[in-house]
Amino acid sequence: MIKGIDHIAIAVSSIEKTAKLFEIYFGLSIEHKERLEKQSIRLAIINIGGVNIELIEPLTKDSSVANFIMKRGEGIHHIAFKVKKIEKVLNELRKKGVKILDREPRKGMRGKKIAFISPGNVAGTLIELCE
Repeated sequence: MIKGIDHIAIAVSSIEKTAKLFEIYFGLSIEHKERLEKQSIRLAIINIGGVNIELIEPLTKDSSVANFIMKRGEGIHHIAFKVKKIEKVLNELRKKGVKILDREPRKGMRGKKIAFISPGNVAGTLIELCE
């Protein structure tokens, strides 16, 4: 079902400020930037060893990422797993009683199909599925 980790997302107030720290401390740099207007976020990708770190910055004060930062501060927002046939995976999870936040997959970074699983299912961790 799960093919690997696609990315680990970190909610940040400023992509530029956080990316600079990754560069100074670890010698890592941004490989890709994108705006997802429907999700009210701006994102940047830093690749390390085949796993992406996704920095997500809110575009609006009322976005879900802005609310996350207000409540918890900056930090790990979610873990994204690679899957094949996301609709099939979602149906299998529903049969197991897993609460899915998205009724059906939506468009994410680079046009990937994505869906989120409620953090109440796995130790308070928001899980994203990416096809």
